[in-house]
Amino acid sequence: VSIMTMLIEDVADEIKNAMKAEEEAQLAYEEQMATAKKLREKLVTKKVNLEVQIAKKGEELEAEKADKKKNEGDLKDEQDYKASIKTDCDWILKAFVGRAEKRAAELDGLTGAKEYLVGYKPSLLEKRATQAFDDKRLAGLKFLALQKL
Repeated sequence: VSIMTMLIEDVADEIKNAMKAEEEAQLAYEEQMATAKKLREKLVTKKVNLEVQIAKKGEELEAEKADKKKNEGDLKDEQDYKASIKTDCDWILKAFVGRAEKRAAELDGLTGAKEYLVGYKPSLLEKRATQAFDDKRLAGLKFLALQKL
């Protein structure tokens, strides 16, 4: 009888320990499941956010490709324009010195005409650089077309 009582007590202890272990295991399982559900929700949210970002980046990429194509067209237009004016620009650069000399001669001619109109008569031996021109004398000159009747 004592052996049976001891066996019953041992079985009762084992059942009690097993139930306690089962209860702890169930709590650990539920805790792990809750953690897994939270992790899954975070990962699903992250996946959705990444898909949205990928879609936005795709749209931005398409917009950049369109801008690139437009800019390449603008660049080609600019290059074509540059090529079309290159001959004129080259001519201007080559003829610049000659044209400057001609403009200086023209300016000397206009200055001489202005001096002539005022009444200045330089001698043939005088140099223009040594003679000062008086603009006030020109202001006093009245042309017939400008006189009031």
